[in-house]
Amino acid sequence: MAHSRAWSLLPLVLLLAGCPVYGPDPVQREVLVSCQHDGDCPSESFCDSTTNGCVAYDFGICLTHGDCPVGSYCDLSVGGCYIPAIAECNADGDCGSGFECDFRNSCRPETQGDCLADTDCNPGRICVENLCTPIEETCQFDFQCAAGFTCANNRCRLLCGPETKCPTGTACQSSLCQPVVGECIDSSDCPDLTTHCVEGVCLRRCDAGCDASIEICGPQGFCRPRTSPDPDAPMPFCRTDQDCDGTVCVEGVCRTACDITAPEPDDICASHDGQVPLCGPDNLCYAQSELLSDCRVQADCPEGQSCVNGSCR
Repeated sequence: MAHSRAWSLLPLVLLLAGCPVYGPDPVQREVLVSCQHDGDCPSESFCDSTTNGCVAYDFGICLTHGDCPVGSYCDLSVGGCYIPAIAECNADGDCGSGFECDFRNSCRPETQGDCLADTDCNPGRICVENLCTPIEETCQFDFQCAAGFTCANNRCRLLCGPETKCPTGTACQSSLCQPVVGECIDSSDCPDLTTHCVEGVCLRRCDAGCDASIEICGPQGFCRPRTSPDPDAPMPFCRTDQDCDGTVCVEGVCRTACDITAPEPDDICASHDGQVPLCGPDNLCYAQSELLSDCRVQADCPEGQSCVNGSCR
């Protein structure tokens, strides 16, 4: 097919009709998108002068890739859905240069700083609510979380029962509000127009109202579960010994010194604070759960177990 116009991106509804085609090879789309005016575009589409690309009339406005049909992606700069030359995929390598395979098995532009799993992050960081976060900014023990939360795999998770209202994008599983994996493929799977499909989970827009007791407004504008340590946690956080009252600052926590060689070393600790009554081998006072800690992150535990309050379970 000979012509002078470039082949690139196009959101074309007709090409999305029917079931998407999946297989070992990427799906090649012969789609003409470079345009100067509406006459350059197929029927039912117009020329977007900001991108010089053809946009289908009924694709609507998108806020996330999940707002777009499978095989297309959301250009967040203009809020429109576009189809890349290679639309569908099973792995990043199936997509064209500068594109990656997302949770919908659709090619989208590569993103920077976002993640789906801990392995997407650099050493010393883990994936928390799709953002690579330094481990030291996450929790390890329950006391670092707000009341009603427990620390599971470096995230403060809300404890729940049959009547508990879990944060958006989560559901009660094994007595914890856990992310619902694969809750949606696109936003049509979500409950209403105030929720959008974000990396496979339905999240409510912040402007629709977040529940401040269990949610925060994330940087992308969606209500996310509260997973960070509680700044009002009972144990004081510190940067230097000067931040502590007669104690020492160790890894951000004020610790009372003790003497493991004393006749009753634990009594030294208990007399200062009954919540941290044990003298550890480093001559510092600890809570029992801390001394029994056998994990910091989920990777420290055997396969199939999680790190909950510093212990593999």
